[in-house]
Amino acid sequence: MKVIKSIRPGDLGSRRFEQRFGKRLCRVRYRESPCGKKLFTTVELIIDEREKPAAGTSLAAVNAYRKKEPVAVCVGYEEQAMRRLVKQAGGRWSASGKAWVIQRESAVTLGLSHRIVEGLIEKCTDVDTSLGF
Repeated sequence: MKVIKSIRPGDLGSRRFEQRFGKRLCRVRYRESPCGKKLFTTVELIIDEREKPAAGTSLAAVNAYRKKEPVAVCVGYEEQAMRRLVKQAGGRWSASGKAWVIQRESAVTLGLSHRIVEGLIEKCTDVDTSLGF
């Protein structure tokens, strides 16, 4: 698809998308179909933000560490089957954080990546995250 026009946040034509996506919006693009009969509007969004690894550190090492790090996962009280799966994967309940603490890799394997609450792990002080993680 051929890009007809590319608009930055703040420019005319991007305001409605800024209202919808906020600070995550990077770019709005208008594209034309190969046959030329349709126009498409696409948006480029920021979906993740993290610190850049130090010089000389491989991304593989950073990703390996990230897989093993503990994360807080929200599972509803009524979701008994899901709670059982989290327990079997080594998850522990944190009363102070009101969330399950589990390795990031296990949460992704169980399909719970959308339930990970970034930053909540700091509130889970009653669970020893150094053991088994």
